[in-house]
Amino acid sequence: MNKKYFPIIILLFLKATALLATEPAVTYKFYGFVRNDFYYNSRQNVEALDGLFNIFQKPIELNSFGEDKNGQMNAEMLSISTRLGVDLTSAPIGKAQLSAKIECDFAGVATNYYLIRLRQAYIKFNWPQTELLVGQTWHPMFETCSPTIPSLNTGTPFQPFNRSPQLRLKQDLGKNFTLTLAAIYQMQYASQGPNGASATYMKNAGLPNLFASINREMGDFMVGVGVDAKTIKLNHQLNSSVSGVLFGQYSNTKLQVKAKAIYGQNMSDHLMMGGYGVCGTDSTYHEATYTNFNTVSSWLNVVYGDKLKGGLFCGIARNLGTNKKLVADPITGFTAYGYGFYAASQELLNTLYRISPHVTYTINNINLGLEYELSAGEYGTIQAEK
Repeated sequence: MNKKYFPIIILLFLKATALLATEPAVTYKFYGFVRNDFYYNSRQNVEALDGLFNIFQKPIELNSFGEDKNGQMNAEMLSISTRLGVDLTSAPIGKAQLSAKIECDFAGVATNYYLIRLRQAYIKFNWPQTELLVGQTWHPMFETCSPTIPSLNTGTPFQPFNRSPQLRLKQDLGKNFTLTLAAIYQMQYASQGPNGASATYMKNAGLPNLFASINREMGDFMVGVGVDAKTIKLNHQLNSSVSGVLFGQYSNTKLQVKAKAIYGQNMSDHLMMGGYGVCGTDSTYHEATYTNFNTVSSWLNVVYGDKLKGGLFCGIARNLGTNKKLVADPITGFTAYGYGFYAASQELLNTLYRISPHVTYTINNINLGLEYELSAGEYGTIQAEK
């Protein structure tokens, strides 16, 4: 896309919104912000958005001079997380209140930062005790409870990070209990596989990612538990995985305490460590069969203050391995697929820790933030049968 078309896209976006707003029963509200980020890394990391979205550090990799190729520092300043959105409300349909959201940023694709990137786009129906959402928004495993930190990564890879198209139902069960059910498909955040990260694996399986949770609010407290299941298809082979999440938070005018624990299988579509490995060969098609890596992750986030806020984020994640012995893929020669695996060295991220103190200061409409991430990771070599 040529940069000269960018102003035209903005004008079309505003024109489309204005046309919607001309309907007598439709109202709209623009929102957004300009954001500038500067980061410094002491070494090379697995990352997105040109390093703005840090995930975890790469392993030690020696070159011919005995130097660690990933030991190079880097720094950058970017404004691509600047955001623009519009909230729409319309006349009720029966007893249902109707609303919609369109939200984008300028992260683009790869290094094409002048491209608008879709973040959220959904329609929502609200009855007195029921909410139905249709469209793209945050995956429920992220939305139920997420850290409050300055960094754009929002606690990744200890915290699931995923926005996807979905059909989601929230039902008020009474006594402050809420049930959430969702059927989710992949788009921008996709499972890893032989062809890299792709939504095709879930698309070919024909089954959506299914999620269910129940939570209870008790004044300033909220606790909940959820389960997530998905199936992907690789050639003729189906690989199913199940993950569970437990979360809770306390929040008042000055103090926030949040925590989440996840037992996960094949969570690469959430930018979390792990995935699945090759455990054998199918006798009919002579293709690889798969077994999931089991991972556990937890984090704690405490924030205190009003205009001046101080906080601390602590996270730990560990790869618990697979339930079956691993072998090499008969076609590709790979042993595993997912985040934290390096085929050339057969190294896999085993354990990851992070301690991240941060401070923010708000004055009028200006928000300043400073965060220090101290992360440590341990890599191990996959033990696979020949």
